[in-house]
Amino acid sequence: MKFIKYFFLLLVALIVIFLIYVATFSSSYDVSRNKIIKAPVSHVFNTVNDLKTWEKWGPWHEEDTTIVVTYGDKTVGVGASDSWTSKEGPGKMETVAVVPNKSINQKIAFGDYEPGDIYWTFEEVSEGTKVTWGMKADNNPFIFKFFAALSGGWNNMLGPMEEKGLNNLEKVILETVPAAPKFSTSQVTTKELTEKNFIGYPHKTKINHEEMTKLFMQDMPKAGTYAVKSGLSEDDFIPAAVYTKYDETNNETEFYIGLLLHKSITPDKGMETINLPAGNSVMISKFGNYGDGDYEAHMKIDAYLKENNLKQNWPIWELYVNDPTTVKPEEIQTDIYYPVE
Repeated sequence: MKFIKYFFLLLVALIVIFLIYVATFSSSYDVSRNKIIKAPVSHVFNTVNDLKTWEKWGPWHEEDTTIVVTYGDKTVGVGASDSWTSKEGPGKMETVAVVPNKSINQKIAFGDYEPGDIYWTFEEVSEGTKVTWGMKADNNPFIFKFFAALSGGWNNMLGPMEEKGLNNLEKVILETVPAAPKFSTSQVTTKELTEKNFIGYPHKTKINHEEMTKLFMQDMPKAGTYAVKSGLSEDDFIPAAVYTKYDETNNETEFYIGLLLHKSITPDKGMETINLPAGNSVMISKFGNYGDGDYEAHMKIDAYLKENNLKQNWPIWELYVNDPTTVKPEEIQTDIYYPVE
């Protein structure tokens, strides 16, 4: 009987000691894992940015088959959300900030507890894309600290889950990775340009490839038709776009779709005139379908500016040099200009 009594007292003492340990256990955590995935950064980013893909790679779906997910009105980008129920209780998540191909920030909440933070970063590396998945929170409740203490710490509790999720994400991405686009670029060069005259339809929108493509398909034919109606020949203008703002941090852009003129005409209704100033510009030629290789071309210019200690001015512009219906896809030429000081 004494043995049972002492054993019980020892057990109580151990429980008390453990509860005291849990009470003093850190209520904050910041745990992350990273992985290099052999796929374009845009594909990795787009997969994570779409909440509907999470059921395919989220590690918790394998561990709890009772999870039932309900999606919000939006599932991609800022404002995307979902919620779920399971035997472990309800939860919800929302995307609160996005920098295309760079980062995603989200809020996640379990039950009625305070939400924590999820953060993603995406970095283009020679092997593909380095993706980092992190979770952090402050002032976690006692029950969360209890399970973390049992697991040997926040890192031991959350890290393996993130590793498993990244491994699952890699499998999903490699099964759906698109064929590499066919494009090529020239060397980046510096040119001294004379003043140029441009007319175009203005737009202010979020940085969204699909939406911007729709605007180009809407306004570029309209601008070309207006040029012909105004008596211009093919040698009198070049289809072009002028960007006066491209803010990836706030996901905003302002640009014009229209014509670089070699012969002056009165702008169409809704068009505005922009004078592209004389001076030095850094330029590159990209050959390939519109949209293919654009990011890489702009990154080459960015690297050139840094290597040569050049400061970019605004606006920047693109010239669509030849008719895509008369040349092979790999011969479609886009000239990109960045004015510099």
